[in-house]
Amino acid sequence: MAVDNWSHQLQAVCYTFLVTAVISTLLRCYVRVRVIKDFGVDDWCMVAALISFILFITCALIGEQHGIGRHLVDLEPEDIEQAVKYWWLCSLWFSTTMIAAKTSIGCFLLRITVRKLDVWILYGVIITTVCTGTVFFFAKLFQCKPISFFWNKNQSGTCLNGDFVIIFTYVYGGFSLITDLMCTILPMVVVWKLNMKRKAKIALIPILAMGCVASAALIVRFSFIKEYKNSDFLWATYGIAIWCTTEQGLAVTAGSLATLRPLLLLFGQKLGISTSGPSVLQDTDQPIASGGRMGNLKGANGSGNKPHSLFSLTTFTRQDDPDSHGGDSEAAYARQDHSDRPSSMDEGVSRLSVPKRIAKVTTFTVNEDRI
Repeated sequence: MAVDNWSHQLQAVCYTFLVTAVISTLLRCYVRVRVIKDFGVDDWCMVAALISFILFITCALIGEQHGIGRHLVDLEPEDIEQAVKYWWLCSLWFSTTMIAAKTSIGCFLLRITVRKLDVWILYGVIITTVCTGTVFFFAKLFQCKPISFFWNKNQSGTCLNGDFVIIFTYVYGGFSLITDLMCTILPMVVVWKLNMKRKAKIALIPILAMGCVASAALIVRFSFIKEYKNSDFLWATYGIAIWCTTEQGLAVTAGSLATLRPLLLLFGQKLGISTSGPSVLQDTDQPIASGGRMGNLKGANGSGNKPHSLFSLTTFTRQDDPDSHGGDSEAAYARQDHSDRPSSMDEGVSRLSVPKRIAKVTTFTVNEDRI
């Protein structure tokens, strides 16, 4: 049995993705502002995408009240005009939402990309997204002349040919699909080249590629594009309305979820699931007793009650002999047999048995990129 009213389905999709988009974006902002303290261009773009998406949802819900998703014969002329008007406004907000969301995803991937070729590919993806999205925006804006002729047919005016609109929409969708695939494949290549365990790579790839799941909705939407020419416009294009909403909601939600790894690590540490060492840069001179034991370094890694940093990967300790000269001292030390050297993970520095000397200890920490 055919459905004569799709407005309730559209309403449910709008509210669902509005909630997920707002929550995920707020969590993203919390991570970037409070956890890693690095609010960047990608975050501003995603905030802009969320604002645009909220405006899209507002227009969609108002349009739904006037008749989007219903047959024209069941509507009053005034409701038809208002529904078509808000449908047109939705198409504009759709363009700006996707431009901002995909730009955010591209900028996010630039945070983890170091190879020049990959960087230029991402710049190409961002530029293509902005250019095609801008063209689509203005094509929709000036689809009819005058603009109001799109929803008000009680005046003289013209609109672009329906076949042209359909072909143009397919072309725009094709570019969007290509850029989505590039943003999906590139993280896999980048992560696979990292020096980490295979399990960690497999776990990280889906997180980074999550921002491109909106392409699934895009593929489904392709099957409804031909309905632009349908005379029962508001009812026939229900699929475009629903899947445009889904595509934007997935782009904003998944694009924000991809940045929440530091928050997951923080929760894991709070729950005792994962632990990590502290993050310290310490450069100090300490006397070493004749027994070969080094005194405690105040503020050194793991000592006292100093809170542990979530993002520290590993700590290296270097000992220089001030009586020697640079490389000669290090080379001489490297030739010694340190098999009996005691160590303490709690103190976070190496204990060296060098009697009656002043040792210069420099502790370095390599921090992970906190994306």
